[in-house]
Amino acid sequence: MRRVVNALGAIGGIFAIITMLSALWPDTSTPNSTPGNASVPASTLVTGFARDYVTTYLTAKAGDEEKLARYVTVKDLKLPPVAGEFTDTDVAFAKQVTTTDDGVAVWTVTISGLINGATAATPQRTYYRVPITVLDGAPRATALPMQVAGPGIGVDFRLGYRDTVSLDSPLGIAAVGFVRSYLTGGADFSRYVTSDSSDKPIQPAPYAKVDTLTIQANVGDDGKTAATAEVYITVAARTRNYTLTQLAYPLTLRSVEGQWQVVSIAAVPLLQTRPEDPRQGSATTTTSTTPPPPPTRN
Repeated sequence: MRRVVNALGAIGGIFAIITMLSALWPDTSTPNSTPGNASVPASTLVTGFARDYVTTYLTAKAGDEEKLARYVTVKDLKLPPVAGEFTDTDVAFAKQVTTTDDGVAVWTVTISGLINGATAATPQRTYYRVPITVLDGAPRATALPMQVAGPGIGVDFRLGYRDTVSLDSPLGIAAVGFVRSYLTGGADFSRYVTSDSSDKPIQPAPYAKVDTLTIQANVGDDGKTAATAEVYITVAARTRNYTLTQLAYPLTLRSVEGQWQVVSIAAVPLLQTRPEDPRQGSATTTTSTTPPPPPTRN
């Protein structure tokens, strides 16, 4: 009998330990009650800290050493006698370089801005790179900001729309009607979109009148033999006080029972790109086998 009691006691002890461990160990099958937290990048903390740090440093003067103490530890720091201005700041670049074995996240962040922009004859945007570490959610700069060169000028790629679309063609009419209704709040918007389109006209309508300038597509012959088409339309939109703005929209269209309708506004227009180095080799395109002309620099 005593053995039975001892066995039951041992089993009860093991069960208690398992229960305690299961309570401490997170249940991965339980849905996250705060899924929005996953959409907030860790870089938000780091870039905000870097912006404040660079701004504080470049606007500090002799006697402001304590202001910088919350960002960085530097011995024998020499500050100018007169404070400067650092305005129109922006985050030009941010990257986590590594995470050390003891859990320290190492970042590099580049902040840009205008130094004394209000008084300079020709304000120049300057760039400052700062190394930052994050431990237990607390960021800290490891050194003073270093001024660096700004990014180079990028390469221009031509758009991938090779054919001109007539404004009075069914394809052109659909594109024109969609953009006009989209920008002017037209009540006929639904006639220009497919049933599965998620686009809605802008409200309140920002423009009173829209004139079409050009329409181009990745299909020829105004899309007469095509079932789908990628279209690029440029317009001149006018507000009620006659302010003109030129806009361009890449559209994806589909022929539905012989009528062209817009599926969506494309996130990016079609581009004539090269697979590797855009400056070398034969050109290719995402929409045609005909090599496009080489990209040019502005």
